[in-house]
Amino acid sequence: MRIPFPERIPLNRVGIFAIVLFLIQSMEHTALYFSIGCAAFIMIAAFTFNAAGGLTRASGAYVFFYSTLVVIVGICYKAYLGEPAQTNLLDPHTTIKAYVGSIAAMLAAVLVSRRFSRKSGLLQNLLKESQMYRSSVGCIVFGVAAPLLLVLLGDSALRLRTAFAQLNQLIPLGIIIGVMYEIRRSGGTRSVNLPVLLAGVYFFLLGIVGFSKQGMLTPMVCWLLPVCALRYRVSAVQVLSCLLAVFVVFHYLVPFAQYGRNFREEKATLSQKIAIATQLLEHPEDTRQKYEESSDYATYYNTSQGFWDRLQFISVDDSLINITDQGQVFGLTPLALAAENAVPHVFWPNKPGFNFGNVYAHEIAGEEQGEGDTTTGISFSPTAEAYHMARWVGILVVAPLLWFLLFVVFDSLFGDVRATPWGLLALAMISHTAPEGQLTGLIYLVTFGSESLIFCALFATWFAPAVGDAFLGPDRRSTGHRVASAIAPAGVSFYGLRSDDPPHTHP
Repeated sequence: MRIPFPERIPLNRVGIFAIVLFLIQSMEHTALYFSIGCAAFIMIAAFTFNAAGGLTRASGAYVFFYSTLVVIVGICYKAYLGEPAQTNLLDPHTTIKAYVGSIAAMLAAVLVSRRFSRKSGLLQNLLKESQMYRSSVGCIVFGVAAPLLLVLLGDSALRLRTAFAQLNQLIPLGIIIGVMYEIRRSGGTRSVNLPVLLAGVYFFLLGIVGFSKQGMLTPMVCWLLPVCALRYRVSAVQVLSCLLAVFVVFHYLVPFAQYGRNFREEKATLSQKIAIATQLLEHPEDTRQKYEESSDYATYYNTSQGFWDRLQFISVDDSLINITDQGQVFGLTPLALAAENAVPHVFWPNKPGFNFGNVYAHEIAGEEQGEGDTTTGISFSPTAEAYHMARWVGILVVAPLLWFLLFVVFDSLFGDVRATPWGLLALAMISHTAPEGQLTGLIYLVTFGSESLIFCALFATWFAPAVGDAFLGPDRRSTGHRVASAIAPAGVSFYGLRSDDPPHTHP
């Protein structure tokens, strides 16, 4: 089977889906206003997704991951459980209105941004096909070696280490380039080679040791994106393996990561981190139960649903919206601090850090922010933070202005995200930030996110092949080496990769 990479969702099918969900919610005694709000959100989200160009554009990807992971999965699973959709919420009226207003504002941002965005990306047509394998190896090798070498330089390289850490997405990019290369070189019969496998294992282990959910999931996402973009035929064994991996990650490893952070010390050595991770992984079921007992994560469902609790933001957003309606309007200070945070450490060595997810969590709990808890917190959607900052002005004015800026910048940089490895890397970044990056995450994407992706694109094109040559030895093949391109979808010729020769095609 081929995993779809949707460019457009048929609105008639979306309408049928919305009507069916509405009827199911009505039978489950969901309040009429909430059912209407859910149907309106789904229809507007589908229209916005199509207007943005679907998953082929960064703006469409943002719409998809925001609408799906923040609202749609949650309300559909709630209906599956047979529970009224508005239950377990503190302020359901305002919450559903905020979501509908937010997706309508996002539609406006998409429609206006299309007039200002370039159709073809500025970063397309950079990497030659003949350099893909060595570029992949070079990105992986440098992404692994550079941080280790910078650590050896001691405190004198602290600023350089900080700057490189902000830019370094080279291992995920190396995985994406390697998967694209292997699919093309094999004519669609293989998707993984040895460098990709080693890089994936290394990054996954970094996620384990660092108690990072994103680190553990990134290798799978970086394999899945080019597989979908290049329409690679996935076997039944691969599908089952992916489903098993997703279950293990969310059932065991996500609780492990959340619970393990309680034992992580800021200055802990690598051996100490490994010892803690090993101890918690020896009894994964016990670790999961301890996490659930200690977790105060707000649930949208009548009982804890584990994995599904993490695929919705309705309950946590509702808590923040509720305290806002009680008069605790935060103001736009977080946006100003996020903009100031874009100044590199090189120019502002003592730049203060902030974690507004932590601040909001203390507000919801009704307590002052203690000195002993400044790191843990809750992730909120952009809608909840926009409302908490300025209520309806935040949702209908501030948020769409930031969405407009993000859509213009990212769509102009990447164009069709399938066309380049860094376009797919941007997709991976958006999949994480769109649902849980809050409104300040938009400023992060426009600033640090853009800088990181541009750096990775230029490094993969200009320097990574040389690093690959140094690691693998000289390439004795012709620089005009050709690979298969028959599986490229219509309208995306050669995926933005430059070739010295016209490609072969298979009958």
